[in-house]
Amino acid sequence: MPDLAALLIDETRRRLAGFVTEVRTCVELYDEDELWTRANEKSNSVGNLVIHLCGSTRHFLCRGVGGTDYVRNRPAEFAERGPIPRADLLKMLDAIAFEIAQVLDNVDPARLLEVNERTGKPFSQVQLLLRVSHHWSTHAGQLVFDLKARKPDAVSELWMKALPNL
Repeated sequence: MPDLAALLIDETRRRLAGFVTEVRTCVELYDEDELWTRANEKSNSVGNLVIHLCGSTRHFLCRGVGGTDYVRNRPAEFAERGPIPRADLLKMLDAIAFEIAQVLDNVDPARLLEVNERTGKPFSQVQLLLRVSHHWSTHAGQLVFDLKARKPDAVSELWMKALPNL
């Protein structure tokens, strides 16, 4: 039987890489002005979701698991009105993909059950890995759904391409 800890880390790595690819693909396919459009004042733009995913990942994965000193400003993630150009949003996604890989490359499987309060609440490293993966899944799905509603022929089965072998 494969080592459960190593399997969890590898699967988290694979899924997060796939979700980043899904989000990146969506950002590339939206028109520049669509990146900052909000359906209403209580909704978020594509740009906000990119900033939010990066901030949340740096808080829960990079800080909580990786031990960085990142300090999150969650309200600012949603207050941004842009426009931050597509190229800059894509650079943010590239940067967070690199940071995700660094953290996951250095996770000690023997410490996955350790609990810390680096994120403000007690979480084990397993809980943080799952939280970050599920968070990316949720927002990637929102972006794909929104893109398909705006541009019905833009993508087809993106999740199967970004996350092969599921």
